[in-house]
Amino acid sequence: MCIFYRCTSVLGIASIFFHLFEPVYAQSTTGLDPRDVEIGAGGNIRPEKAYRTDIEEEFDWHIHFLWEDRYVTEGRDNLLGNNIYSVSTEFTYKNLNIVPWVADSNNMDYSEFNLNIVYGTKPNDEVELFIGYNHIQSRESGSHFNDHEIGLDLAYYFNEQFHILTNIYYSFDAKGAFTEFSLNKSFQIDNSIIVSLRTLLGFNAGYVVNGHSGANHGQFLARMSYQIIDKTEAYAYSGYNLAIDRKSDRFIDDKLLRDFFWGGVGLSYRF
Repeated sequence: MCIFYRCTSVLGIASIFFHLFEPVYAQSTTGLDPRDVEIGAGGNIRPEKAYRTDIEEEFDWHIHFLWEDRYVTEGRDNLLGNNIYSVSTEFTYKNLNIVPWVADSNNMDYSEFNLNIVYGTKPNDEVELFIGYNHIQSRESGSHFNDHEIGLDLAYYFNEQFHILTNIYYSFDAKGAFTEFSLNKSFQIDNSIIVSLRTLLGFNAGYVVNGHSGANHGQFLARMSYQIIDKTEAYAYSGYNLAIDRKSDRFIDDKLLRDFFWGGVGLSYRF
């Protein structure tokens, strides 16, 4: 959750963005999973797979390390350009996922802890559904904050490399919701390298209490992961945030809503 978002053109740019990259990489012949582990602000880690076949192990355990040059949620630069680093782990048993996430900023007096509990299911080959609860504790300049959230993720896969994702989360403290719609495409360059592209639109409905309602940011992100050795993956991403209908003169939280680039690097290990 955040410490405290020009619209039709975004979809047009998004369409161009994906088609520009379409002919560049060959389709994987090894069964690329387009939804690899995603790690981001607020401990937002979406499990690799909601559904596991009988031949797969029932228990899975990952650990993730991530450094980002900005702390970005809901289209906002929460730490005013300062970086944040985080450690998280993901315990998976059958369809249940438990994800604790701890973050700190070495440039500001800020830290955060999230505990996510997520249940995933796959009703058919094209659809994945995730239902989650998140307990949040944060500290800023000696002040402590707590919140509870529930979330719903719905992913629809056109094919192995292209899918749509809808993410809705509701804050009991703010008594409001935030919704994100994204288009995602992945390419497997070889057995070790995967490139993922994403374009996203975010909509506020009371989640950012002192921010304007409706569409308030768009994002473009590119992520590359490299499997160093068996069970160990390094990754890096870069993104651009586009503020939509910013009204900082009327809404104090819109002051953090800006146009900016940001990025991060990380490491994952599967036990």
